[in-house]
Amino acid sequence: MNKPIMIVDDSEDTRELFTAALESEGYSVIGAKSGEEALELLAGSTKYSLMLLDISMPGMTGMQVLEEMEKRGLGRGVPVMLVSAVDNLRSIPTPQNVIDTLKKPFFYPELIYKIRQEHGVQPSA
Repeated sequence: MNKPIMIVDDSEDTRELFTAALESEGYSVIGAKSGEEALELLAGSTKYSLMLLDISMPGMTGMQVLEEMEKRGLGRGVPVMLVSAVDNLRSIPTPQNVIDTLKKPFFYPELIYKIRQEHGVQPSA
């Protein structure tokens, strides 16, 4: 079985939409409602194939999550796709594990295409 995709977003609606779209394509998904929860999940034994990380969250922002991952040695080897409504996403300096950006709003076929075709993350079998 392939490793799950982690979705980190403070919006329950967004997490549910991501989960529904990805599960309908055969992916296994684990959601986190905050940066703190994402770090706790990364510290556990589950390995992830990809992290979809919202940049703008209350408390710990997505960029702070990335900094903490680096400091704590969490999620090494887990590619990250930043998700945000920010216009200049591609101009933000990011760590090497950030492989792509996805601007909200977006079409779910675009999300699936990026995950499957551009980054080679295949659904659970």
